[in-house]
Amino acid sequence: MDELKLKETYLVLFKICQGLFDEALSRFFFQAYLVDYYVYSSKCFPGEPPNHIGFSYILPSTLQSSVGLVTVPITSTKHRPIGQLTVEYVVIKPIPDYPWDTSISYAKHWEQRWSGLDVGHRGLGTSFKFEMKNCANVRENTIASLKTASYHGADMVEFDVQLSKDLIPVIYHDFYVSISMKRKKQIEAMDMLEIPVKDLTLEQLHLLKDYCYPADSLGKVLYFVDKAEQRVNKLVYHTAEGREKNPRFFDEDLEDHQPFPTLQTVLQELEQHVGCNIEIKWTMQLKDGTFELNHPFDLNIYLDIILKVVLEYGGDRKIVFSAFNPDICAMIRLKQNKYPVIFLTQGVTLKYPTYHDPRCQTIPMAIKHALAADILGINVHTEDILRDPSQVKLVKDAGLIMFCWGDDNNDKATIQYLKKLGLHAVIYDKIDEYNAKEVKESIFLVDARESQKELIALAHCSQIPQTQISTPLNTEKECYLDRPSTTISFTKNSIGGENIYSVPTLKISANCEENKEINEITKDFSTCANTFGNLAANTKNVSNLICGQSTALSEIYGEDEAAKDCL
Repeated sequence: MDELKLKETYLVLFKICQGLFDEALSRFFFQAYLVDYYVYSSKCFPGEPPNHIGFSYILPSTLQSSVGLVTVPITSTKHRPIGQLTVEYVVIKPIPDYPWDTSISYAKHWEQRWSGLDVGHRGLGTSFKFEMKNCANVRENTIASLKTASYHGADMVEFDVQLSKDLIPVIYHDFYVSISMKRKKQIEAMDMLEIPVKDLTLEQLHLLKDYCYPADSLGKVLYFVDKAEQRVNKLVYHTAEGREKNPRFFDEDLEDHQPFPTLQTVLQELEQHVGCNIEIKWTMQLKDGTFELNHPFDLNIYLDIILKVVLEYGGDRKIVFSAFNPDICAMIRLKQNKYPVIFLTQGVTLKYPTYHDPRCQTIPMAIKHALAADILGINVHTEDILRDPSQVKLVKDAGLIMFCWGDDNNDKATIQYLKKLGLHAVIYDKIDEYNAKEVKESIFLVDARESQKELIALAHCSQIPQTQISTPLNTEKECYLDRPSTTISFTKNSIGGENIYSVPTLKISANCEENKEINEITKDFSTCANTFGNLAANTKNVSNLICGQSTALSEIYGEDEAAKDCL
């Protein structure tokens, strides 16, 4: 609030930055606000009330966007201008037309054993850096990168989400892409044009990865490209490739290696036990007043579209939202209660420009915002932790979960040091190289396996008929491209009113007696006979069970005590 000194009894020009109030309104855009100003005279007596010096009106016409800045005049009681009031506001709307279910909420849920998690940064790691030794050998933020990280033991994978021009959530880190342009006179020379991702539709983004482009297929936004040459190799580049004019990944033509996968595709393609740290990309204001990107989207609409996709396709997957924008963290927390939110912060750093918002500048300020917004925790820059490790205790004493990110994490010794400090998750590149796990499995896969054992034990004890048999969860470590494709579906089991973590199950058709696959399944079950009792002698019962006929577990496993102990 700015106030000019007009009389000796009034205050001098000053600025104060503080939150005025939070208000829940059903008709926000029809609500006006009256702000009155009172000051104490410099010659007032004890107990003397303050003087009413002026007022301001904030009209609904000035509050049309979801986030904004409003400046209104301060008018004295004699109708003279004496200053101005500047207000930053955030409007948080509920997701429209969404069937809410409050029976499940993980907004503040974090198991104690989930500590020191390994999180793959953009999947297998950043693939565009000046130092090539720290670059992943798979393009970042692609299905291939995310899958490869999961098969090298990542507990979670971190990736970035933003909207295309036609409002479809896509996975991509930078706000811009570089488009190659051939000069008219110099055919071999190429210039790069940087275009915001938000200005290209999903179809255009996907066309950019092709080798051949039909005439006028990209629309007027890409008329800068010389289309006389119908075959343009790798038209799209990461901004780092464009600036260095050193393109990478020319020979990776498989679909999983292509940039700009949709958020829906990622959630459908990744195995259910792989956790996701979804970073919501949004422009930030720097301390010098400039913005990273001039964004045209309304923030409520932007978040609603992303959240609807996650709520529809997230299933029982462990998902955490994160964002550098503190208002986005507060908005996601209030818009849904199923998934937790963590606040990304740079803290004190010499590697990146400082953000304008003071909540983003230090770890203590991030803690205060996380507590005020009632979110799960914060995700801090490792540079600030290494500068002052005592801040880890500060975060944990506040009851918050703590992740960390940054290039400093790309070192085995640093990763182990951070885990010893008690950080709940470490986000780093090249997880195939730096992951120190002896068994390359996600902790959520281990949890799912334990839940599966408990489910079988409960079913055996209660003699509940089973209509399908769960297959062992996949623990293979080879590259996902070499794995045989197996179609699986996920079911959520419930026994005694308790939800059990979803596990993959094979579904066989009713005529499976004539199917050759049943013989292979019977062989697999027979192989386990030594462990599970008299299974081999009851393959007929197994066949009946898989085909949909209810058979008690005791008929399959017999009364062998070793089998009971194993279960």
